[in-house]
Amino acid sequence: MINYADYEFYSNTYKGSLSGDLFNSLIGKTSREIDLNVNREITEDDLNNEEHNFGYKIKYTTCLLLDYINSENKGNGAVKSISIDGVSKTIKGLEETKKDKQNILNNLPQELVRYI
Repeated sequence: MINYADYEFYSNTYKGSLSGDLFNSLIGKTSREIDLNVNREITEDDLNNEEHNFGYKIKYTTCLLLDYINSENKGNGAVKSISIDGVSKTIKGLEETKKDKQNILNNLPQELVRYI
């Protein structure tokens, strides 16, 4: 299985800010998450397809999702809010997280989207 973006695209085109090591630790998980939401295997030809920005859309969506997964790994969970000594923080719930991921995945080319 291939990864759907490389660090060069992430840092130079997408303008992401993660280190190369962190990017490399998340890109496999991110690509497999996309696999769960498309109707066929994505190939190298797809990633290099410039017609209608097909390859760009896949790579860009991968980078968006990678940054989102990284932010989720920083501690967001199912708790709605917490307050300690007058300081409160609201954390997204599971349904909100699913909606956020779906909004990111909506950037994939229509030809790849799995309809349920």
